[in-house]
Amino acid sequence: MANPFFPSFLSGKKRLVKGEHEVSIEPEAQTEQVVEDEALDTKRYIFLFYLIIGVVFLSLFLKLFSLQVVGGARYREQAEGNRLRIRATEAPRGIIYDRNKNPLVKNVASFSLQVYPADLPIKKEDRFALYKKLSEDLNIPLSEIEKVEARRNYQEPVVLKEGLSQDEALLLESKTTEMPVVKVVKQPSREYLPKEFSLSHILGYVSESKGKSGLEESYEEYLKGVDGKQSIEVDALGRVTRILAASPAKAGDSLVLSLDLGLQEQMVKSLLSMMEKTKSKAAVAIAADPQTGGILGMVSLPAYDNNLFTKGVKNNEYEKLLKDPQAPLFNRAISGTYPSGSVIKPVVAAAALEEKIINPKTTISDPGVINIVNKYNPSIVYSFPDWKPGGHGRVDVYKAIEQSCDVFFYALGGGWQNIPGLGEKRLTNWLTKFGLGKKTGIDLSGEKEGFIPTAAWKEKVKKEIWYQGDSYHLAIGQGDFLATPLQILNYTIYFANGGIMYKPHFVTEIDTPEGQLVRKIDPEIVAKDLVSRDNVQVVREGMRRVVTSGTARSLSNLPFTVAGKTGTAQNPHGEPHAWFIAFAPYENPKIATVVLIENGGEGSSAAVPVTREILQYWWENKKF
Repeated sequence: MANPFFPSFLSGKKRLVKGEHEVSIEPEAQTEQVVEDEALDTKRYIFLFYLIIGVVFLSLFLKLFSLQVVGGARYREQAEGNRLRIRATEAPRGIIYDRNKNPLVKNVASFSLQVYPADLPIKKEDRFALYKKLSEDLNIPLSEIEKVEARRNYQEPVVLKEGLSQDEALLLESKTTEMPVVKVVKQPSREYLPKEFSLSHILGYVSESKGKSGLEESYEEYLKGVDGKQSIEVDALGRVTRILAASPAKAGDSLVLSLDLGLQEQMVKSLLSMMEKTKSKAAVAIAADPQTGGILGMVSLPAYDNNLFTKGVKNNEYEKLLKDPQAPLFNRAISGTYPSGSVIKPVVAAAALEEKIINPKTTISDPGVINIVNKYNPSIVYSFPDWKPGGHGRVDVYKAIEQSCDVFFYALGGGWQNIPGLGEKRLTNWLTKFGLGKKTGIDLSGEKEGFIPTAAWKEKVKKEIWYQGDSYHLAIGQGDFLATPLQILNYTIYFANGGIMYKPHFVTEIDTPEGQLVRKIDPEIVAKDLVSRDNVQVVREGMRRVVTSGTARSLSNLPFTVAGKTGTAQNPHGEPHAWFIAFAPYENPKIATVVLIENGGEGSSAAVPVTREILQYWWENKKF
């Protein structure tokens, strides 16, 4: 066959023989244009290819730059976190001692079962499979273990069980040998003296490694110590491969209290005995050093066992405490507010003397009742009786305190016969000066202010004006007036030492674990010379006569001198509250006390005998 291409005889033509008899002639320029177009398309394809390659490499470069330069530090930290762990070692808390260095609490070994969330499996299904295995092997409800899931991004361990005994810890440790994510951890725990010492309201308790109430809470920054730390390296399964760095735990500082443990124990025994006799369900006793304001003993009954909380109190146990009608968690000594009854009379007498509405020689004739005729309706007569029918006869301020003469104090409060009376404003002002209606500032949380009724309050709340009878009631500690036992003790201290009121406190010094002094806590004066020394002495002598010839004569045969004041406070919740305040020795007081028996009846028959036993113990065992 002939070659289909042959030389062109026509200029500008290209001939193509398609068949034996057919010849196609195409313009040569058109063929060259096709070739050029094909070449251009090829270049475009090559450019697009290199462009895509360039974009891909640029994206990779930017990603690498972001990972290594921009986020390098963060990713390095995360990577280290995948193999490095920080494990804390809880520091032992400081010890709390009484004034004679008797420990009131100690640290004991405690065990807890903990999960380290950072070591949990990455996949969710693997984690939940592990939770199920833990629940089955360790006999812990699955719902409890699954709570770990919410904290799986945390480094801190999650406690599954606490307060384990040593036997329980050993058993669980054997079961968790092949589970690096779970550890049995040994840590210090608090062990308090038994409930019989009634120290729970004073010391409080520790929960979740933190003081939650009492002195444990108030002095947390000193008691807590400094936790130790370990930097460890773990493998992919969370097993420790080596310890990289470690700092030991440092024990917390210790507290030394003004409290005397023996006196505290005696106060508990005496109160419990009287509560049984009077069928009372609650009582308070506080003793303090009148020269410093340091608390020697404080008992609020009923109390609770603070050891329950250190071991992880069960929900049903806590609910039982909360629902107990006698409120054992409630510290009545600083938070209970009560009508004071006649134990307020020394304050009212001092105020009247200082305001010069009476002097030591002022007298009235007490008929046993004051009758006030309604000036708008003379047919209405208001009667304010004395506790003693027929009255006390001729009475001055000494005898009024000694015999607790209500009529004399009615006169001091609202006026009668030749005594003009303090009236609402001066009366409430003086009660405030003596620390009533406000917190004392003791180093415990939960203190209440009490309440002093005023004319403004009565008009606002009761929509009534202040009557003369309101001043009468306030002057004998009745009506709407309320005070805490600690407030009552605080002004008792003022009369005991001759004119100084201190901020009550428990802690006298803070020491290192080795016994070196960190801080000395000096007595803090909150009021001084509210009334003249002469007027203080008048009140003191009246309180002394309460014991020698008045309502507390049962104390007159003690081998030391005592002064005091009884109180029987009417209340809307049953029998009267029995009160007694005292200090001894009279000449140079070293102890001041307040005793309250809720619904105990007469102060002379319920509170005075308790005080006698407390003071007898102090005298026979005095070390301060």
